[in-house]
Amino acid sequence: MRRLAPGFAVSGLLCLGCSGADPSSGQQALFRIQGAQYIPGPIDTGDRDPTPVVSNISTANNDLFPGVASKKISGSVGPKSTAVLVGLQGDVGHWVVPVQDPDQITVGNYTFSFSASFSPLTPAGDAGNLLLAFRATTRDGQVGPAKWQQMTMDQPRVAGALVISLDWDTEADLDLHVQLPSDGDAGVNEIWSRKPSGLPFGTVGASVDSGMQAGYLDFDSNSMCVIDGRRLENVIFPDTVPSGRYIVRVDTFSLCAEATARWRVRVFANNGDDSVLQAFGQSTDIDTRFSHGQGAGVQALVFDN
Repeated sequence: MRRLAPGFAVSGLLCLGCSGADPSSGQQALFRIQGAQYIPGPIDTGDRDPTPVVSNISTANNDLFPGVASKKISGSVGPKSTAVLVGLQGDVGHWVVPVQDPDQITVGNYTFSFSASFSPLTPAGDAGNLLLAFRATTRDGQVGPAKWQQMTMDQPRVAGALVISLDWDTEADLDLHVQLPSDGDAGVNEIWSRKPSGLPFGTVGASVDSGMQAGYLDFDSNSMCVIDGRRLENVIFPDTVPSGRYIVRVDTFSLCAEATARWRVRVFANNGDDSVLQAFGQSTDIDTRFSHGQGAGVQALVFDN
């Protein structure tokens, strides 16, 4: 059980470079590819051979959050390619991904695909931008030109005395549920996407008795698979935070034709100055098969205020 307190450290972050991990294993890398061969050292992006080329890269969407896992990336490479070198700009190493099948769209090309993860400590440049480099290679060691893919590491944050935030990485319909520290209707007092608070935004000075509703849900993203691209919901307590135990759950209302949705829940205190808690998870088709009303969803966090 966790209790909010000023200056509480962020939980669950990896201590890269301080665990004594073998630098040849890839465990120190910020960007990792499941099942690929790791090569220590940054990916070389200087001028090399004109072929083979990386023809295209597909990422579904380019918005990420720190700690995201199983991010699907695929593409196509030119004739004679046998593998693709992939690396995050500024990382301590890069990866070798073998090609797979002949490309059914472009004759002579080959396809590649992989699942990647990004450490919670992955730094990003201005506006959260980061760059992945891709280079096709041949069996005899010929390395083609680098093709860059820009992605964005989002750090959404909303001001309030207490903010509980859910964001995710595909165009699915996920819902944030926050069970409040008091009995309410049916024994549960809960703020959730289809039952937001009845008090107006910015309610000030609510008592504990009436203030169980002082928090509110700011947005129901991708509701009923009407895609808005936001993929972010917050339960915000603007000024008064009731004391007691909070239970935070994530309900997968629908995947909206997506295969999965990787999500993150964060808790902010003191107008966003303190990132107090965070948790990560992944929704699959199984998660859509349960009820979606009050009390629904998988438990992400429990904390006391």
